[in-house]
Amino acid sequence: MPYQHKDRQPALDLIFRTLLTHTHLDWQETGPWLDTPNLPIWLAWDGGRVIAVMGAALPMNGTAWLRVIAVEESIQAEPILAALWRAVARELARLGTHTTYLLLINDWMEPFVPGLGFAHQEDIVTLRRDGGALPDHDIAPVQIRSAEADDLARLLDVDNAAFAPPWQMSLADLRHARRIAASCTVAMQGRVIVGYQLSTLYRWSGHLARLAVLPDLQGRGVGAALVADLIQRLLRRGVRSLTVNTQASNHRSQRLYLRYGFERNGYDLGVWQAHLSRAGQNSSES
Repeated sequence: MPYQHKDRQPALDLIFRTLLTHTHLDWQETGPWLDTPNLPIWLAWDGGRVIAVMGAALPMNGTAWLRVIAVEESIQAEPILAALWRAVARELARLGTHTTYLLLINDWMEPFVPGLGFAHQEDIVTLRRDGGALPDHDIAPVQIRSAEADDLARLLDVDNAAFAPPWQMSLADLRHARRIAASCTVAMQGRVIVGYQLSTLYRWSGHLARLAVLPDLQGRGVGAALVADLIQRLLRRGVRSLTVNTQASNHRSQRLYLRYGFERNGYDLGVWQAHLSRAGQNSSES
């Protein structure tokens, strides 16, 4: 059955009690995310008990992410997941989605995703930096300042120019991310914002969650200026550890991070994708 607000607590109860759960919500907590209007979320019931849930984000530019999956441990997961995916896929197709993505965070999902019609696309790699000294590298002559609320529209333009679907952020995502960020700075050329970074902080470790530079200026030191400034800001707060994720195919960003002392830590995550037909069925089943 499609999710309704009255199902919020039963869905949360399942998500928090089962070990077979997947949540990839970026900036949000599960409860507030479930409150987002019109999300493609479906539930499987056994009598009056929720035994499985699957939900996706609203599509952006024809793409969407599966954000929440949970299955009761005592049931046979494969047919329930298949039934939920058929329902979610139909709704996503109705909303204009042509490709759905899944970040494989939890090992329990791996045996099931091929049967749902998902194929491995690439990996997300994680890098970590521990230390204080900054390398001596050329950076662009840009001004770095803290982002302001009035900058959000321009940040969204930079973000959506820098990233292709499904990696783009919505305005709501960006607004929420800036609100919870420990650091959000912009790179200025004159009066024009040409790049930005957004980072979080957990105890004594920082995470560079977003680094975006206009395509015409990528590789010219703007990203380096933002990274160097962030490292200095964190060091002034006594934070020496910094992590970052990037696509395995994004060699330019990896070269930048390696120059600044980041190293791969082996924590890689697979990105899987499924193509949808207009009927809402997986293309491999059509």
